[in-house]
Amino acid sequence: MKLGGIFMNCIKRGWLYTTRKKGKSFLLFCILFLIAVFVLSALAIDKASSLAQDNLRKSLGGEFTIGYDYSEANPYLNVEAVDGGTIMYSTQQITPDLIEEISKIKGVQYCSATTETLTAFSTIDFFKGNIPIEEEFRNTTKILGVWKSEENKHFTSKQINLVEGRHITPQDKGKVILSKDLAVKNQIQVGDILKTDKGIDLEIVGLFQQNETESINEQVTSYDKIQNLMIADLATLIALENSPAIQGFNEMTVSISDPQSMQKIISTIKDIKTVDWKGFSIIENNENYDKATSSLQQISNLVSTFLVIIFIASVIILSLILTMWSRTRIHETGILLSVGIRKTSIISQYITEVLLIAVIAFFLSYFPATVVADQVGSYLQNAPEQIEISEDTEGLVADNRNGTSDDVANTNITMPDLDIQVQSEEMVMLFILGIGIVVISAGISSISTMRLKPREILTKMS
Repeated sequence: MKLGGIFMNCIKRGWLYTTRKKGKSFLLFCILFLIAVFVLSALAIDKASSLAQDNLRKSLGGEFTIGYDYSEANPYLNVEAVDGGTIMYSTQQITPDLIEEISKIKGVQYCSATTETLTAFSTIDFFKGNIPIEEEFRNTTKILGVWKSEENKHFTSKQINLVEGRHITPQDKGKVILSKDLAVKNQIQVGDILKTDKGIDLEIVGLFQQNETESINEQVTSYDKIQNLMIADLATLIALENSPAIQGFNEMTVSISDPQSMQKIISTIKDIKTVDWKGFSIIENNENYDKATSSLQQISNLVSTFLVIIFIASVIILSLILTMWSRTRIHETGILLSVGIRKTSIISQYITEVLLIAVIAFFLSYFPATVVADQVGSYLQNAPEQIEISEDTEGLVADNRNGTSDDVANTNITMPDLDIQVQSEEMVMLFILGIGIVVISAGISSISTMRLKPREILTKMS
């Protein structure tokens, strides 16, 4: 008999049996329906959790810092004695060309390269801090040298916003951006020229407004106040410092769109042959993403475990039920064998009987699974209400000469809503898993009967 004919005979015998044994068929339908609802719900939640992780990952991004290696492993590290102490710097520094090359790597969003120095302005009246400082530093402020001010973390983190003028570009020389508060205090504006005590002229090309200022109780020097901060181009910093300590940038924070691509991007950067990477260290900062996605990952792990449990439990329960029923069909099996029907054909019929009921149960599980998945997903999502993380924001880069440190701000990131939907992809996965459960269960339940020889079956029948 041809394969198509055998298949049609299996379907025909299976259909006749399921319609004749309505009680058993209904019980089997209920079991398969419940299995389908649980499996389909779990699949929908798992997919929603994965999508939420992807969206959160891309919204948070990631970053890593390239800076001097201050250990003895850096062959370019220099330590020099200066008035009142020592200064440590590397003769291999981050160049604009290197930043340009890194910025072109796929997945890189921003390159916040910085260096800084203290500069005196006798003609500027600065805001006073609440930490006493020596007389020689009272008319000084911190000038932050940047590659592109619009990519600097002060601006990208929204700590400050440009309100007048334009940003600093790599082509600038002798340009500066300062706070609007300082400009108003000193009655200066965009286009005016500031003269440093070193005789270097700086043209004001932009004004920024800070979103927050230091609290009354916060200890800060005058040159560390955000209202006194000046942002300039690299050429200006090189001219002001006039020493080998500043001939390029000493630190760069690279912001990337996808934290999962961090290792690939770092590997690409280390392949740049124009740089001796012995002089630099690369520090990854994926903590925000790891903490923010921890709850979503827990949900995903829980759902995966639940799916495994459901699969195993379904096979066990279905196998036990079908095994009990197969023992009541020894007479039928013996007759089928006696008329020349093969055991494989008989097993195929038993599997077909369950599959006919399963197909109906799986299709009808769509609507209740949608409701169950939504309810369970809401419960799982609300269990950890909020994830509190510490997110680094751009402060003033640590300087060997004054020992200032990076500012850290606390940020609350709320877990995104799970968009739970039962779609065609989940239905396909349900049918794949469901058919697997049915075939395994029916196969297990048929072992005890199918291993008997026709004579043994006839003996059991008598």
